[in-house]
Amino acid sequence: MRGPSVKILVVKMSSLGDVVQSLPALSALREAFPEAQIHWVVEETSADLLRLHPGVDRIWIVPRARWVGYLRRPGRWTLLIREAVGTARALRGHRFDLALDLQGLLKSAMWMRVARADRKVGFDGAREGASRFLTEKYPWGHPDRHAVERYLGLVEGISRWRGAVDYGVILSHDVEVRALEELRLSGGVPDQPWVVLIPAARWRTKEWHPRSFAWLADEIVRRTGLQVLFAGGTGDRFKIGEILDQMTERGIDLTGKTDIPVLAALLKRARVVVSVDTGPMHLAVAVGTPVVALFGPTAPWRTGPFGRGHRVLRPSLPCSPCFQRRCSRRACMREIDPEAVLRAVCEALA
Repeated sequence: MRGPSVKILVVKMSSLGDVVQSLPALSALREAFPEAQIHWVVEETSADLLRLHPGVDRIWIVPRARWVGYLRRPGRWTLLIREAVGTARALRGHRFDLALDLQGLLKSAMWMRVARADRKVGFDGAREGASRFLTEKYPWGHPDRHAVERYLGLVEGISRWRGAVDYGVILSHDVEVRALEELRLSGGVPDQPWVVLIPAARWRTKEWHPRSFAWLADEIVRRTGLQVLFAGGTGDRFKIGEILDQMTERGIDLTGKTDIPVLAALLKRARVVVSVDTGPMHLAVAVGTPVVALFGPTAPWRTGPFGRGHRVLRPSLPCSPCFQRRCSRRACMREIDPEAVLRAVCEALA
């Protein structure tokens, strides 16, 4: 495939962490096919992330939250069908030379089915029968292979690309200015260095105890003099508020105040990021900031911070990783020693 007329479609819809980990595959595609038009189907929650990568020519947004809302109200089903069919028809108006399913689920397979493409490429044995619409299937690989390497393997399979891993995120000056202004409005000092703490995750089993995060934040302030910023979505306010209430030093609360570009800019300027296994952790990796990651029920060799310069702390328990969203004991995260996390932070700062 050569020339400016080549069109490539990528389907990778959610979540933020998954889309971040697929960015190196996007960079590899752009390097392998420098003159191609690259389109991407994504849910609205991660669309702003793709706008930070110059390799995407067009973003097709699936408004999942709105459509799920329609689905729960029978009176809105007609509107749901109209919008979904309209998006599908618009996508079918394009002819692609190549379509890649990086998701491997039913929701991505539906868009692969809709798309008109000469080659439809994805993983063999994908879940929910997602591989049925593919014309070319590549091995999923070892189950413990890191997600970044898995997505890159698909690009390697269809091209001669053998380059270096590059997330390709570019932050504009305007985004940097917005980030510093949001920090100032939240009580921070833009010209003084900071550490970012990310305590909340979609799975409760991934979260560390609020008391441990409060102790860690206090010690970082006392021992280093750095500002401690807390980041999270609007749904994380209670969790982060609980931590701030237990602190004796001052923490800066940015919960629900940052979109993806602003969060990326704050993470990029951070000296280090301490995070549980969640999407913003991968975003910190993408912008080049060292991460201290806390893992319990999930496997860092599969979805941990990719590359060098990061530190992972996890328990030595036989039940970890269990990949369970619910657990009455949650012993794995309690086993992570706050003092060990503090040492890892100090090592990263040094």
